[in-house]
Amino acid sequence: MRIVTCLSVFILIGAISSCKKMDYFQSNPNAPSAPVPSSMLTSLESDLFNISPTASSGANEDPNYGSGTAMQYFVGFSFHSQISQSYQWVTTSMNEYLRITDATTMSSAPAANAAYRAIGKLITAIHFYSLTNKFGDVPCTQTVQLLNGVKQPAYDAQKKVYQVILANLDTANNLLSTTPGSSSVISGDFIYANNLSKWRRFVNSFRLRVIMSLSNKTSDPDLNPKVLFADMMNNPLKYPMFESNADNAQQMTNTVTPTPFFNNPAYVYYGMAKDFTDTLIQYRDPRLMQWADITAAAKAAGKSIFDYSAYSGLPSDSSGAYNTARASQASIVNIKYFQRADYETNLYLGFHEVNFAIGEGIARSWWGSLADAETYYKRGITASMARYNIPTDTINRYLAGPRVQFNPNRALQQILFQRYIAGVNNSYFEPFYTQRRTGIPVMAVKGSGVPSGKQALRWQYPVSEYTLNEKNVKAAVSSQYPGGDIVTERMWVIKP
Repeated sequence: MRIVTCLSVFILIGAISSCKKMDYFQSNPNAPSAPVPSSMLTSLESDLFNISPTASSGANEDPNYGSGTAMQYFVGFSFHSQISQSYQWVTTSMNEYLRITDATTMSSAPAANAAYRAIGKLITAIHFYSLTNKFGDVPCTQTVQLLNGVKQPAYDAQKKVYQVILANLDTANNLLSTTPGSSSVISGDFIYANNLSKWRRFVNSFRLRVIMSLSNKTSDPDLNPKVLFADMMNNPLKYPMFESNADNAQQMTNTVTPTPFFNNPAYVYYGMAKDFTDTLIQYRDPRLMQWADITAAAKAAGKSIFDYSAYSGLPSDSSGAYNTARASQASIVNIKYFQRADYETNLYLGFHEVNFAIGEGIARSWWGSLADAETYYKRGITASMARYNIPTDTINRYLAGPRVQFNPNRALQQILFQRYIAGVNNSYFEPFYTQRRTGIPVMAVKGSGVPSGKQALRWQYPVSEYTLNEKNVKAAVSSQYPGGDIVTERMWVIKP
């Protein structure tokens, strides 16, 4: 933007201004007249850590624990988390389209270089992935036409949405592989401090997540996740992925951007789930003391936080009244999450997930050998524990434990279960999507706290869609869900 000094013609200002059009006076000379990619990037990154759907239908429920109670890591007392815990949620938003629009605007800004365009493609893929995993079929190919006046976009089949996601990621990877020099410099990046090589690893690590989410579609010739997986593993230079926790896609936390649980008085309403806690006790898992406090009775008895007998949980499928009456018997969520703004980073995608995903692909016979699967299994556990600065000797002792030691005959189950454990308080609803896809572990749903006796598998389309895009949303429901737009219906991507 140029500022022209006109002191030499000051006496003519009156005459000149009288010839200005009205739109001239609608512009703020102190504000940018075109999108600023660096500013938009900062905003898009912030939004990346707020895309998780909550499981609430209006109840007084802490959304930050929506995934934790749905995944049966935690239970809620009183009115807190009863909706997600009982799988009685209804709908959620489609706010991802706002982020997709912003990413498109950033990418097409006059000042946007190839790096901004690549990141815009990645962010677009991330939000389409979120949308389709929440609902199933969603508007996709006509989404960009919203800017051109299309008010009722058609719905695309979930398969098509996945094809668009993968195409965006391939474009992003290609752009970042050929963007050396000053022409690709970016700013406003608080995730990777403008390091494009790390962004490229993020692109391909997310691509791996997308491929593994298609594990039930190996017979589909248009997607063929098995081939896509092998191609990534055979071409590490073409598809670089996370190499350590230093590559994690995360937001560092402090008093300015604290962990989502910081200074939240509702922490006393959340306790540990029994099955999950019992498993960690049986495994002698040192992450338990990172995630939970010992019980009130254990504190009164003077027990150490390193004493596994000091922890206890409550049934995930029991009624709210049952668990509330017994709240004092359970370990509550570690109070440090609420007292320390920087207790844990806000993690969107981590090195541990990449290792477990690779291990899963190998265990499915998509590439390599079971010896390779064991290597990635151990790396995944190690990466998860390293986030909490757990000592190496403690990690090695855990890996050698009888319940954790790698068993080739149970490779897939072990890998997926350890991925489930590692998902506590990170990755938003990705642990839910993975469990939904694989059935590991089995969620408790037979108790009185789950009235339907079934696990929720999706969200209903927003009411606004039935108001503003009725014809298209009803057609989408009719083509996908014989039982109607309900949360227990199975979407295409998780059908065998």
